[in-house]
Amino acid sequence: MPYVIFILTTIVLLTCFFVLTSYEGRRGRRLFAQERTRLDQHVARIEFVAAHVDLGAFARDEIRRTAGIVGHAIVHLSLRVVRTIERLLTRLVRHLRPPHIIDATPRESTRAFVKTLSDFKGRLKETHPEVPDIHQ
Repeated sequence: MPYVIFILTTIVLLTCFFVLTSYEGRRGRRLFAQERTRLDQHVARIEFVAAHVDLGAFARDEIRRTAGIVGHAIVHLSLRVVRTIERLLTRLVRHLRPPHIIDATPRESTRAFVKTLSDFKGRLKETHPEVPDIHQ
């Protein structure tokens, strides 16, 4: 049944075309001249593009460009998700850490280190005499 519809539609369109061309031939002018001229220009442009453009390369370039855009969007979205999860985990870790207890006991090892460092600096000054400034 669908084949019959396509065949009848084709026959009707072909008959209408012949009737229209004979009518225009007798009258000497085209019906809907402006619209048909515009349609002819569009069809000519489409024919030119189809004849001179490598559609395979064009399609390949468009697919690559679209894949790049989609890939960038996916990576950007995943990065935002990772950053959001990171922020949530950082907040959670802050709450889970035990509070820091300040140790106020004096440390003698620090004082011994400072004393040793001071002695070293004093011995260093004794072994290296100061160079006087030269003024002219």
